[in-house]
Amino acid sequence: MNLNSAPLELKRIIHPEEIRENLPAGRGGIGFLFHATDWDTLAFSFHNVKHRSASFEEELWRTRPFIASAIYQGSQVIGANIACPVPLELWLGSARGIKRFREAQFFPALELARQAGLTMVAMGASTPYACNYGALPRPTRPPHITTGHAATAAMLKDWAMHCCNEVGLEFGNTKLALFGAAGRLGTTVAKYVLYKDAPRELVLIDLPDKLNLLREQASELLAADLLGRVKVSVHTFSPDTPLPQFDGAILASSTSVPYLTAADLKRAQFWIDDSHPRAASVEAELASRGETLYIECFARGPAGLNTAFPFRLPSTRDCYTCFAEGYAAWQEGIASDFIVGSPPVWSVSYTHSLLRKYGFSVGPLHGKNGLSIVREAQQSALPEPVGS
Repeated sequence: MNLNSAPLELKRIIHPEEIRENLPAGRGGIGFLFHATDWDTLAFSFHNVKHRSASFEEELWRTRPFIASAIYQGSQVIGANIACPVPLELWLGSARGIKRFREAQFFPALELARQAGLTMVAMGASTPYACNYGALPRPTRPPHITTGHAATAAMLKDWAMHCCNEVGLEFGNTKLALFGAAGRLGTTVAKYVLYKDAPRELVLIDLPDKLNLLREQASELLAADLLGRVKVSVHTFSPDTPLPQFDGAILASSTSVPYLTAADLKRAQFWIDDSHPRAASVEAELASRGETLYIECFARGPAGLNTAFPFRLPSTRDCYTCFAEGYAAWQEGIASDFIVGSPPVWSVSYTHSLLRKYGFSVGPLHGKNGLSIVREAQQSALPEPVGS
């Protein structure tokens, strides 16, 4: 049979009852729901991925969500990864696309989670758009859901502080930029970055049509800063507008293509990218590697955690921050939706305390391209080879 005409074939079929029957007694399980981020990731799960075409796109829409792997704590199955095979660019750009994704992929994925006995599902990457961050009614409950935004905001701040230490900056004396500041995640990150330990200045950056939103946001943040410790400024990003000066940046943007060049990246000492898709191309990342840190936002999980899926992270113990939020909520036995909408600062702080309680932390420095980063300072500390 011609491979181009053969239906898509999963490398491994996992039935929901295989998960359900092996979960801890009486506890239900944790689910992680995600979509194909790009065309390359389809090959993680399917034997016969085809070249992109209109007919292949329609085949992906017709392909049901599936269990991509079990999730383990030691040898114990505690949940499952559930994948939607429709890549982001086919649906995120329009209300019609989001509605189709919701009906053809998101709702069936939640039903699959229910059949697998999962009681808490963390929504990875851009899946929260499918249900308006938990605000839309859905036919399947349980499982309960959590958007991942509180844990992501918490870990982005942890990463910013970690990167400051790595490059020799003091966090409280740092000028920090936040790209995508006017978005749902960006507004949460901005508030939490200024909560308690805060940088010297926060630069809110978004597209020119968001300027009024940025100004309102800056006013609200300054009004909440009762001690007047922090400066907040705004900047609109477009190709013909040079970037302002800043020490490091958090990327919480959501655009269809990478938009930062190698020259942009070299302007700052670190970049923490939680954009979907990535904010800078692999080429820009590699071209700037010697002059800046451009890293992936993720969490190092507790000992024994095994997500058992090739997420382009340092190890299967590591996970995306949205999963960490679901894991913590599941461990706490929270029997309702956890983080939905735009979480207030106290909710992010509570989630942050749960991440620490259950053993999540920043991990080793890791590029958005999936490769580990060895800093020059670390390299110079290595013993010189014999005979040099």
